[in-house]
This record gives sequence, C-alpha cells and structure tokens, in this order.
Amino acid sequence: MANIASVLQRFLFILAAALTAAAWPTASGAVEAGIFYTSGNLTKEAPGETPGLYLNANFALHLPTQAEESLKRGVALYFVTEFELTKKRWYWTDKEVASASTTKRLTYSLLTRKYHLGGNGLSLSFSSLQDALSTLAAIRHWNVAGPRTISGSFQDYSARLRFRLDRGRLPRPLQLGAADWDLTSDWVSIPISPSVVSP
Repeated sequence: MANIASVLQRFLFILAAALTAAAWPTASGAVEAGIFYTSGNLTKEAPGETPGLYLNANFALHLPTQAEESLKRGVALYFVTEFELTKKRWYWTDKEVASASTTKRLTYSLLTRKYHLGGNGLSLSFSSLQDALSTLAAIRHWNVAGPRTISGSFQDYSARLRFRLDRGRLPRPLQLGAADWDLTSDWVSIPISPSVVSP
C-alpha cells in the first residue's frame, strides 16, 4: 500500500507541474508569438475630412525569436492589413461593395540602433521594438470606403479585417522557415453601427 501511495503522490505531483506549465508558458513569463485581434470599429468622416468610412482597430503583435533575430540582421518585415465590406443577398452570394489593403515596413538600423516604420507616407523611428510593434499593430482612422457605401439597413452588411506578415517579401532563404512563424491573424468581424449608414 505504501508503494501505491508513493506512486499516486508522484503522479499527482507531475500532473500539477504539467498543468502549471500549460498555464504559464515559461518561468520568465514569455508571451506567445502571433497576431491577436483586440478591438475595432467603423466610423464616418470627421468634419472637414474626405467623406467616407474610416476604420480603427488594434492587434497585439508578438514576434517569434527567429523574426526578431532576422530583423536585427537587417531583414525588412512587411505587414499587410486587408479590409473587406460585403452586402448580404438572400438570392445569391454576398456582394463585395468595398475592399482596401495597406502595407507597412518594419526595419532595424544597426547604425542608429533604432527601429523604423514606413509605408504609405508613414515614417517613424523607435528606440524599442515594443513601441514599434504597438504602433505597427494599431490602425488609426484608415479610409477604407467611399461615402454612401452603406445604405439602407446596416444589418445587411458585414465587415471583416485581417493583419498578416507578407512572407512573400522575405528573402528566399527565409521564406521556408517563416512558414512556422504564424504571423497571420484570423479574419475578424468588425461591428457596423447605424451611425455609418448614409441617408
């Protein structure tokens, strides 16, 4: 009986350790690499702006170690944001009424020891990688559709968004290994409110 109790105690100890490891990825508190959607919304133009629909969204972006090392060695990382707006049709497949995409480039300068974010008129520098990633993954007031794109019932429309690394723009030797980086978000639904409907 003593042996059975000892084996059972050991089993419970190992089980508890495994459950703890699952809850906490590493003792250092490492964050899981990937892209995770946190929030988003559509708005109409502010006074004085070009009429249309504007998107705000936030993702959490955590690079895997291999991607960070490649960045530090001078490899540019290109990230693409894609938006789609469709109208539901009961008699046919949904109709795409608007789509948009934009690309941002993240680089690191060995000379200045700074991270640089560029693309579509954007040019920013950061001392820390975390600040650069936070800005990269934040979509602010992006004009994704023209005026009067949504009319009638807002419930007839659906919007979705995706944020991903463009692996095709990596150097060829890196493209195969980058398949394991998992830097593509799911397509996520963006809520549509009555306030964006054109009269």
